[in-house]
Amino acid sequence: MLGSVIAPTFAQQFQEPDYTIRGAKVLGFEIDAESASLTILLDSRARGEIIVILPRNLIDARDGFDDIDFEIFVSSTKKLSSYDEIKTPFDRTITIPISRGSDNIIIMGTHIFSFASTKTVQESQPQITEGKIADELTKQIPDGQAKLLIYSDSSWSGAYQSTTFDFTEISGRGDKSIIFECESTFGRQGVFGAKFQKSSSEGYLTIVVIQDQQIIAQASAHEELEEILINGNCATGPAPGGCLIATATYGSELAPQVQLLRELRDNQLLNTESGSAFMGMFNDVYYSFSPQIADLERENPIFKEMVKIVITPLLTSLSLLNYVDMDSEESVLGYGISLILLNVGMYVGIPAVVIVGIRKRF
Repeated sequence: MLGSVIAPTFAQQFQEPDYTIRGAKVLGFEIDAESASLTILLDSRARGEIIVILPRNLIDARDGFDDIDFEIFVSSTKKLSSYDEIKTPFDRTITIPISRGSDNIIIMGTHIFSFASTKTVQESQPQITEGKIADELTKQIPDGQAKLLIYSDSSWSGAYQSTTFDFTEISGRGDKSIIFECESTFGRQGVFGAKFQKSSSEGYLTIVVIQDQQIIAQASAHEELEEILINGNCATGPAPGGCLIATATYGSELAPQVQLLRELRDNQLLNTESGSAFMGMFNDVYYSFSPQIADLERENPIFKEMVKIVITPLLTSLSLLNYVDMDSEESVLGYGISLILLNVGMYVGIPAVVIVGIRKRF
């Protein structure tokens, strides 16, 4: 039977894929490198479905560099004729229907990468490579950037990508290091990916990505034309959990003024698409200068009091939103535009009128 042919033949350590499931419970995952298959063990009590995110550095189905469909079997023998799928450069998300009584799902691909992706540098590389990586980890990399390290004694080719830029192809021989943009912003998790191929039959190829003085992804290849793929999350940008300037001004994240801003963001703005979009754009701008302002406040008490005077009218106007309902896109846009106009009047209109009045007198 098919199930006896492709059943996992040995245990192998790997990170289980992310998934959501309805109508059943996942009992575990098993992988078989010989058949390039991933088995999901189920306890199914009703009709439902599972949505599973398959990292390309775990399992993939390709003909050369082109994606092809996975072969998917439910309860070992029932082959699915079609399924829904979403593809990215880093993973493939598939939706599989589940019938009552189904005890497993077998996903068959063409490549299993778990051996390469779980090998450590100490296991797979000469001692000199380990020393080079340790040396790189002592070097500073600018915030929001990561470094791709390529170590090889043979020729190689590949490409790398992050959410900041499209795939960039490179090729060469020997060692190489590349610094690239890799940062998460509010509301958007930054990710990166790299795919390389060893061109010659001799030697080794290792790729490593480091950020914030730590290794965040690595993989190795030893066979000719062997492909390796790594991906991961970029470093998180300034934490969106609180207002840096307000926290520095009032001395604590528990201050009522800071709580007001946090509650307005979490309970009002982020509950709508337009509010979330506004917060994303606002934080991209705000966190570009707020750390410097907050540092100046901590160093200079007079500057801190000046900032408090400046932001008090803004906080007062924002407090008005606690007394209105902002549970729809229209209300968020309406109150938001009104609030912007109010603050423009306070911070620009009133000073302008005062200045014009003074100039007329003199």
